[in-house]
Amino acid sequence: MQENNGSQKSGINKLLLALVIVEAVAIIGLLVSMNNSRKEAEQLISQIELGNMEKDSLSHEMSLIVDNYNQLKIDNDTMQAQLEAQKARVVELMENLRRTKASNRDSLKKYRAELETMRAIMRSFVVQIDSLNTKNIMLTEENTRLSGQLSSAQSENRKLSTVKDSLQGRVKEAEALKAVGMKLSALNDRDNETSRIIKAHKFRVTFTINENEMTKTGSKDVYVRIVKPNGEILKNENTGFFKFQGSDIAYSGKKSINYDGKAQPVTIYAISREVLSAGVYQADIFCDGRNIGSVTAKLD
Repeated sequence: MQENNGSQKSGINKLLLALVIVEAVAIIGLLVSMNNSRKEAEQLISQIELGNMEKDSLSHEMSLIVDNYNQLKIDNDTMQAQLEAQKARVVELMENLRRTKASNRDSLKKYRAELETMRAIMRSFVVQIDSLNTKNIMLTEENTRLSGQLSSAQSENRKLSTVKDSLQGRVKEAEALKAVGMKLSALNDRDNETSRIIKAHKFRVTFTINENEMTKTGSKDVYVRIVKPNGEILKNENTGFFKFQGSDIAYSGKKSINYDGKAQPVTIYAISREVLSAGVYQADIFCDGRNIGSVTAKLD
């Protein structure tokens, strides 16, 4: 009876020991499982944190590229349109990144690759713009230099033109004939001089055209205009008009001469067909489109 009791106790002890061992194993397994889960959670948290950091970094770098595009200016419509298109692409990429989960490592890697491509494109634009700006500066400097040369040439031409005009003016002045020894006389019906206007039948203008070897020789028309005291021109049925400074003006008397460059005396008559008043009369002499002399006479 005692032996049976001892056997029962031994069996119970073995059963308890087995249960303890099983429970211990279960506990150990649970602890190991919990430890692995904790490590996985920590790894996941770490990945998410790294993903957030990478996402923030990508977003910041994209913002810098957009800022750089805003600072790039070029006076070229085609290239400016390309700059705007690339900037819009970066902005679109930023918006897509904002909607991407930080835990999606594959997507973040793709964004990083696209970012590097965008950065390379921007560097290419910078190089092109610098090259164009350098060329523009060179062209501007060349244009400034050429403008300076042109301005200098124009100034020199103006000086030469002024000198030319001056020389031409001197030549024309040297070519101009002059009337010297001028006299205006009133004549009565017997062709005698008179100082009484009531007896004046016509006027006589005498003068000498000076010697001038520089003027053109040959036939020349010499005109006389008698200006009455009231400012009107003395005219008759035989008078007409001649060109002077682009206008047709009346003459009182005319004579054609053959000028040979030597001093030549000339007499021109102007007949009066009207009642004249006393006062100062003036005779203006014209030849070759110039006023070559004037003389006055007072008649009572």
